[in-house]
Parts: sequence; C-alpha cells; structure tokens
Amino acid sequence: MKTLAHTLLKRPVWLYASVSALAVVLMVAISALFAPQLQQWEERLASRTWALSDSSATERRVVVVDIDEKSTQALGAWPWPRDRMAQLLNGLDAYGVNLKVVDVLFDGEQNAAQDAKLAEALNANTSGQGNAKAPTVISQLFALSPEAQVKSGQLAGAMDLGPASGATSGATASTCAATSTQAFGFMAAAPIFAQSTQAVGHITPVVDPDGNIRRVPAVVCYEGKSYPALAIAGLSAATGAQPVIKAAPGFMQSGQVLDVGGLQIPVDAKGQLRVSYQMPRSGFVSVSAVDVIQGKVPANMLKGTWALVGSTAFGGGDAVPTPQGGAVGGVEVHAQILSAALDSRTPYAPAWAPLWPFATGALALLVLIFSLKASGPKAAVVVPAVALASGAVIFGAHAALLLGAHQWLGWGQPALFVALAAALLTAAEMLRVRAERESLYQNLSSYLPEGAARRVAFQEPTAQVVAETREATVMMVDLRNFSSYCEERTPEDAATVLHIFYTTVEKIVTEYGGVVEQMVGDGLTAVWNGSNPCDPHALQALKAAKVIWQEGVAQLPKVASRKTPPLDIGIGIESGPVMVGSFGPARRRVHTVMGEAVSVASRLEKLTSELGYPVLVGPKALAQCANAPEAQDTQKLGDFLLAGMRAPRTVYALNVPIDPSHLQLVSSMEAGAVG
Repeated sequence: MKTLAHTLLKRPVWLYASVSALAVVLMVAISALFAPQLQQWEERLASRTWALSDSSATERRVVVVDIDEKSTQALGAWPWPRDRMAQLLNGLDAYGVNLKVVDVLFDGEQNAAQDAKLAEALNANTSGQGNAKAPTVISQLFALSPEAQVKSGQLAGAMDLGPASGATSGATASTCAATSTQAFGFMAAAPIFAQSTQAVGHITPVVDPDGNIRRVPAVVCYEGKSYPALAIAGLSAATGAQPVIKAAPGFMQSGQVLDVGGLQIPVDAKGQLRVSYQMPRSGFVSVSAVDVIQGKVPANMLKGTWALVGSTAFGGGDAVPTPQGGAVGGVEVHAQILSAALDSRTPYAPAWAPLWPFATGALALLVLIFSLKASGPKAAVVVPAVALASGAVIFGAHAALLLGAHQWLGWGQPALFVALAAALLTAAEMLRVRAERESLYQNLSSYLPEGAARRVAFQEPTAQVVAETREATVMMVDLRNFSSYCEERTPEDAATVLHIFYTTVEKIVTEYGGVVEQMVGDGLTAVWNGSNPCDPHALQALKAAKVIWQEGVAQLPKVASRKTPPLDIGIGIESGPVMVGSFGPARRRVHTVMGEAVSVASRLEKLTSELGYPVLVGPKALAQCANAPEAQDTQKLGDFLLAGMRAPRTVYALNVPIDPSHLQLVSSMEAGAVG
C-alpha cells in the first residue's frame, strides 16, 4: 500500500487516471442500479428546457375550441347533450374549418333523437346549406395495463401501418405494426358514432411516475390491429394519406418514423412519440365553444384552420399535468403534437445518442484534469467552478439541440458524472497535496523541530515574526575539541562522530520531554517547555543532562594525545522567558531560540572548560526545582560575571561521575599547553 501511495504521489497522472476510472465505474454502477430513477430524473431535468423556448411564438393553424367554464355557465353543465355537441360541430363547419378533431369520448347511447343529430353532424355528407363538411375525428381510449381489461363501445379506425410484429394476443394472430404499444382494454364510442365518423384516434397517454404527459403512443396494438393516436388520425384525415411506419431517413435519426402524407413523425421502438412543448401555452388561439355555437367568433379566426375540440370546464375530467406546469385540458397535448408535426418539431433521439454521455463526460473529464493541474493550490475552488461551468455547457448544448434541431439528448446523467468526477478528483488532489505536505513535513522534521516543520509544511510563507514567548529551560550542549579532532581524522570519521553525538543527545532530550531546536556545528540547543509543553521543565533538563553526560561521553571515541585533545562534552542549563519561532524575509526564514536564558546557557557551556565541571546550571533553573533530589546533587561554585553580561550570576555544578583517566588526560593536555 505504501509503495502504491508513493507511486501515485510521485506520478499524479496515474492518480488522475485511477480516479477517472473510478468515476466511470461508479457512474456505470449507479446507472445500472438506479436506472428507472435516473431516467425519470433525466426526464424532469430535460423538461425544464421547454421554458427556454421562444415565448412569442404563435400557432394559428390549429385552434383550440374550448368547452370552458364560460360555455358551461351559458349552456349548461358538462357533459352536454349530444344535440348540443352536434350544434358545435355544425357551427365549426359553418365557419369553414378544414378539420375537426374532437377530444371527447362519446361512449354509450343516450337519447336516440339526440344521438341521431350528433351522428348526422359526424357524417361526411354535405350539410343542409350545401356546404361541404370538414372531416371529423373522434376519440377512443385504450388501457395499457393488463389489470384494466374493460371493453366498452365499438372500436374503429384500425389501420394497416406497416410490417406485422408477429406477436399474438389471446387466440388472435397479430398483424400489428412491429412498432406499437400493446393495449389490454378499451373505451370506445357508441356504435352509432363509430360508424358515422370518417376517422377515429385514441387519446391514450403515457403517464410518467411524476404524473406528467411526455409521450403518447403513436400506434396502439389491440387484438392484432393497429390504432393511431388522435393527432395521427387527424393528420391522416386532413391529408387523405394512410400513415406508414418507415425506417428513419439519414444517419442523424435512429429508430423509425410515422409518415403521414410526407409529414414524418419520429417514434421509438414502442411506437411512442415524444410530445414537444416548444410552443408556449399562450401561443395557441383558443375560442369558447359557446361563442362558436352563438356565431360570435370572428369569421377569419376559424376559416381554413384545424379545430381541436376539448373540455377544460370543471367536471370535464380531462385535466392532465404537463412539463409546462399546472394541470391543463388534455386537448392541449394533442394541439402540441399537431403543431410539432406540421413544423417537423417532434423530438427524437439521434443515431449517435448513445455516444452523447460518453463524449460529453470524456471532454468534461479532460477539462477537469487540465484545470486541476493548472490551478495548483486553488484546485479546491477552481475544479468545482469548472465542474459547474461544464454542467452549464452540457445543458446549453442539450437545450440548443432540443430547441434548434429537435434532438432529445439528456443532460442530467452527463452532469451527474461531471459532478462525481469533480468531487473525486478534488478529493484525490486534496489527499495528494496532503500526503505531499505530510511527506514534506516528515522530511522537514528531520531538520527542524516538529512544530516548526509543521508550520513550514502547512502554512503560507510570511515576512512577519512567527514566534511565541514561553517560560522554558534551555540547555546548550557542545562537543568540545571537535575541531582539533577533525584535523587528525578524515571527513568521514568526523561526520560519524558528529552523527553519533547528535543522535545520542537528541534521543535523550526527546525521552525527557525536551526538543532539540537547533543543531549548528558541533553544538546543539535543546529547550524544555518551548515548542512542546513540558513541566517541570528545569527538573527534566537536569535529569537529561546527567544521562547525556554518562551516555554521550561513553559514545565518544577514546583517542587523545599531546597533539589531539580528548573529545569532551560541555553542558550549560538556565531557565527563563525565551522566544521560539522563525524570523527573516518570507523567502529565507531562520528558526531560532532567543532570550536571556539562551545567552546564559551558552556562557555557562563555555565556562565548563575553564572550571572543569561538565554540567553548569544557572540560578533560575536551580530555583525551578529547588526541592528535587537533582537540585540537591549540585554544588555552588560562586558568582561569576559571564561574558557579555552586566551583572554577576551564581553558578552551580551538577555532580556527575568523571573518569579519573579522563581527568588525567585533560590535566596532561593542560600541562603540555603551559609548557
């Protein structure tokens, strides 16, 4: 694991590649485990795009004739008697409409005389005034769930739309088009109306889990026969052409299209067409049914149009939610289908749709990685911002393709992948930087105290003084006669001795709660209660001094002559306020310890060679631990005016065992120097 982490740390490209692969795997897993939820989420997000369409667009070829509250208040509650519906259809003929599409289900027989009047209005024969009637398309409804197998009325309007699927329904061999939606029950018009009208279309919607209508079966298969949707039947009646299912032309489209007199409507493998809500609700002309019956509609408003009759009145039972928001009459859905079919605006998935999420995800991933490498320490801010921008670009491309080219390409899943990749890359980069800083900290802690190393690794450089004042105990330890030793030895031998000295002293200082703040030349500075808290700091320093003298001297090579004095250790200890921290310009900082205690400890260490006592203690340090056994094991040497000091200080010697042979060597060296 350490080797892998080290490799990823040293090779960020491998890290980015691994994290990118992980993002892909997670996205594939999420897509597989939550496919229905993601699909519905995708539909909801993509449906928001319709709000960006041109709000000033208008539709004048298709006019909605609304049986609204105004009409029911004037002519009676809905549903109306059949003779009143006959009045409405005859009124539309009088205005000269070219097509009548009725989104009303005339199920069951009521009053025979009234039913006869409606049947006559639906009939294609000429009216009593000699005016030709416009073709009329009425509605029927199918049940797409196997649980609802109701059968009411008389089905009509079956068409031979293309090659059969070969499926079977019960004992009846299917001759339905291969691209169709299976139905299990129906509610159709009464036989008298089914036999009178020129065309029939179904008004069966596909209701999404959120209740919205986004798709409509262009073709429904029931007992081996194909029944077109109301809008498709209306197009067929208006153009006089038989709908035919064909392969989608060109590379850009996938699946199949329903060709109606040259108007090509894309459908999916289930025979469903996607409803385009690009035309704003306010773009449709809507007239009140009562105004048509009473002849109050301007003559030029309906002449030559396709009249789509439906009910929005309370009690009509035809309110459906759409992505445009709110519940509206189902007639609006059919109006949108007709308008989109006339303008070739029916949305479809292009042939390259499966490549869309991969292409957008790969491009966004490259942008994220590039921004990650370019942003450096600001990656935690830059990468999420780039991810948001990438998501916005993906949404913009989706919106442009949907509203401009009518290509349905979701943007939710690519955006989710971008968000997932951005989160993983940002987290990986933060972990990498953290690991890099930890590695830097580990390396720095070999050269600096732990606290100073952490500040260097994890804080921004500054030109200010970064230090704190503490009541601490300072110990100066010097490897005496090391310069003379170096003159007689190779650099390798000298480095080995210095390494042993540093290692031994640092180990002991650390064991007794101190911190080696500086190692310079053949000496070092240790502080108790400086970078790290330690109490009682003076007592711990005295304990450490005894061990340093015993183990440190034992580690030194026993070589001495009249030309080479023996290696020795001198220790000075004093307590007082000290400042520990870094100083200097931001580009070149120095870690150090400052204060009177540092100066006194340094002077005491130098005084050890003159007095012949290896460990000297200042008065403040001894006062800190006056009652401890270590303090009792000292002797007062007198008052001394230390170099550079203005007031004399009492100096104490810590009693430590001294090898007589070592004293003999020192004495001989001193005698030789005098002679």
